[in-house]
Amino acid sequence: MDRLATGFLRITRVHGHIDPVPAEYQIVFVPLGGRLHDRHALCQGLDGLTDFLGRAGVSLPEIERAWQNLMKRRIYSVPRVSLTRAQIEALRP
Repeated sequence: MDRLATGFLRITRVHGHIDPVPAEYQIVFVPLGGRLHDRHALCQGLDGLTDFLGRAGVSLPEIERAWQNLMKRRIYSVPRVSLTRAQIEALRP
């Protein structure tokens, strides 16, 4: 049985001062109590990011909070995300 890992998703806009709507985003799942994984996913634009976060089970209010924060700064973390290893692998492009 695949255990759930709880942690957060760290989202980074790849190029700092670019328009956030068409920007590329790097997303890393960071388990609590674990080390930062070297695997990451890349998403193109806010539509791609929205799709990725939805598939990761992130609620719409939290997705909207991520949009708002990424408009102001380059990095944002989505808290309280629980994923199995299989889900993490399935989310990778």
